Amino acid sequence: QAHQAVVSTQSTGTATVIPTATAANHVEHVIQQRFDKRSENVRRVCEAEGSKAAKITKPAELIAEPSIGLLWCPTFKAGSSNWLDMFCEAKLNHPLYQDCDISKLRQDNPANKFKQEDTFNYNRKIKQELGIPFMTVRNPLARFISAYRDKWEWAASKSYYFDHSGEEMVKHYRSVGLHLTEEEKVNLLLAAADVIRHQTQKDLTKDEIVANPYLNPPGPTFQEFVKWTLDGGADPHFLPYYQSCAPCSIDYNILRLEKLYEESGYLFTIIERSYLNLDFRMSQNTQSKSDACLVNYYRTISKHDLQALYNLVFKVDCELYGYPCKEALRNILSQPKASHNIVKCH
Repeated sequence: QAHQAVVSTQSTGTATVIPTATAANHVEHVIQQRFDKRSENVRRVCEAEGSKAAKITKPAELIAEPSIGLLWCPTFKAGSSNWLDMFCEAKLNHPLYQDCDISKLRQDNPANKFKQEDTFNYNRKIKQELGIPFMTVRNPLARFISAYRDKWEWAASKSYYFDHSGEEMVKHYRSVGLHLTEEEKVNLLLAAADVIRHQTQKDLTKDEIVANPYLNPPGPTFQEFVKWTLDGGADPHFLPYYQSCAPCSIDYNILRLEKLYEESGYLFTIIERSYLNLDFRMSQNTQSKSDACLVNYYRTISKHDLQALYNLVFKVDCELYGYPCKEALRNILSQPKASHNIVKCH
């Protein structure tokens, strides 16, 4: 006879009973306790007076796959590639989903019909019809760095992101010298953009790169990226979790990227499936390398901008998901500001 695993919910204070054959296992019991603790913390933050998170009642996007019994809120730069592979794998025999990506999963998505529901029915019908809701989170400070490094830094093989927003960052926030006329600035930026789009910066000499301030470095620096964000720039790869997933309205099972290998295994046990081909260990290793660089990047930012960035992008998520961001920021602020703008990190 199957045991019963109980998952506490965030918004209603009730519990969802999930059958699993191995809930008595010690490791699974420990993971379930983590899920319960995270759920309780989210509920507490959501119920606090003046909660910003509670004002978001509809998720930006949900991906449902009833055949595997899961409902996913995509959180990019938090193991999303692995989950995308899993949901695409469930569609392999459907001709529409050849060369599957997130845009394909959005087509005929069963979760779309719930977007107009009121919060109560939305939550209740999700449990009844779409499967177990889950999301993956990551330290927000590390996620922001990861998004910058992967999509904008050095503009290497990322001309889409340079066209989409990187060029704007460089244009508005790079200091290029008072001796240049506006026409010269425009021409230099056009030349830099052409180099980046064709990925020919490797063919330039050092003197040619130095001669064009928009190529030194190519793509926005982290300081420019932060300035753009503080002035209202946004992208799904670092959009706060509470804005994209509405955690005060939906009772998610919350997995952490830092523990994704074992916690995803427990989730698969709950739905009685196995996805051994998904390499969640690689996600954890990549995350660890990025985290090691975290201080190096934030030390290039002024204390004023760092505090503003915390309030705008990190604060609510850190509180919801129990990350010690304040302590990390205190550690960063206790160190002298870096004297250079370009971070070397591998």
